Amino acid sequence: MKKILAVFLSTILLTWGVSADSEAFATTVKQEKQEIINDLEDVKNQTDRKKTKKVIDSAIKQIEKSLEDKLWKDDSTLNLKPGKKALNADKKAVNKLDNILKDNRESESIKERIVEINEKIAEMDKELVENAIESLEEVVMSKKGLKKLDKATNNLEKGEDYLEDGKYVKAIKNFGKSWDQIKKALKDPHFKKLKLIHLEGTADLDYDDDKDIYLKILKPKKPNKPYQVEIKMTSECLKGNTHDTAGLKIGFSGPTSLSTESFHEEFNMTNKWFKKYDLDRQIDTVVIDSVSTYFKFPETGDNFIQINSETMEGSFDLIPSEVILDEQESWGGKFQFTGEPGDYRMIFFTPTIPAGEPIICNALASFSIGTTFE
Repeated sequence: MKKILAVFLSTILLTWGVSADSEAFATTVKQEKQEIINDLEDVKNQTDRKKTKKVIDSAIKQIEKSLEDKLWKDDSTLNLKPGKKALNADKKAVNKLDNILKDNRESESIKERIVEINEKIAEMDKELVENAIESLEEVVMSKKGLKKLDKATNNLEKGEDYLEDGKYVKAIKNFGKSWDQIKKALKDPHFKKLKLIHLEGTADLDYDDDKDIYLKILKPKKPNKPYQVEIKMTSECLKGNTHDTAGLKIGFSGPTSLSTESFHEEFNMTNKWFKKYDLDRQIDTVVIDSVSTYFKFPETGDNFIQINSETMEGSFDLIPSEVILDEQESWGGKFQFTGEPGDYRMIFFTPTIPAGEPIICNALASFSIGTTFE
């Protein structure tokens, strides 16, 4: 689990805003692939060798093939059946780029750039296969199906060995073999999905090498049932270690960054505490009616972290040392929601501390995760 969680940043769309500087960013596998295309274009402009330029153009065409929408479930997840075509295209791209390394007339600086690009491509393919295997670990199979999954893991590990040795074509070839075994495991007639993980992972929000948030979203097992969410987040990022000081609110927007298309009426959200103590038994979501909403703690929407003054029962629990968040003091809780199917960004809002504080997480105002609900 820990290995998969470490890649949270590159497997979901994550943006964050700070009160002092209105900036947002997102990283997905598709975006990383586009960055590689940009890098190759840059290398092509730096070389004088026509042969190198021709090879780079050919490699770019292969990477563009790997980006075809039909191969992808979302911007960071391949469709299990046709997904291997993306791996094959990447393998062809790396194979072509290897020809540049064999060219005695090409400069060493160009070759170094090509090696870096080949490594990035192989790393991304490894990540895609890891995530596919992880998605099947929530599945109960027959012994035959489990053997296929074991073979997939073995091929993945062989690919990782080749990756460490700088043999990137062989690495991707083994990642492809792993994908073949994943597809065979899916044919197992005995498997039943116990849990459908829509999203799971951790992220470091203040760049101190410690995880600051853990998030897990489970799809409903039956139609018209709610999504189940578990979240843990450090008290540092939520700006307090008491129910009176810490803050967390959630809203839903359109799929683009800093969208002002608000879906506060389309989603119904609640948990056990709100069902028991809130008048309408709901967690009201934030109304996102302007870009400025992203850079302050909103007045609209319910704070997830509350306490009943009579019973002293809290809606979230303070955890003195949360293992999954590197033993940091954290808040943890669960909630559920229903909403219309579609593409959205799930926005998490936290209180802000005035600019000038040395800790980046203290300036965190919001971050968002782009996702598709079915």
